Amino acid sequence: MPSKPDHNPEFLTLDGAAGLVGRTHWSIRRWIRLGRLARYQSGPRIYVRRDELLELVLPKKATD
Repeated sequence: MPSKPDHNPEFLTLDGAAGLVGRTHWSIRRWIRLGRLARYQSGPRIYVRRDELLELVLPKKATD
């Protein structure tokens, strides 16, 4: 991990992640539990990586 998640804009709290993609923090927790999204922790707070979240929810580009 490059630096502590709570001081790095690459990481989002569950509420921040939920707000970014228009879901609830419960959806983010479910994706973590199902292994679709990696979980990072600093103390009691749980974070996800912004790029991993966006890769999960954005449509994939078709390749030729």
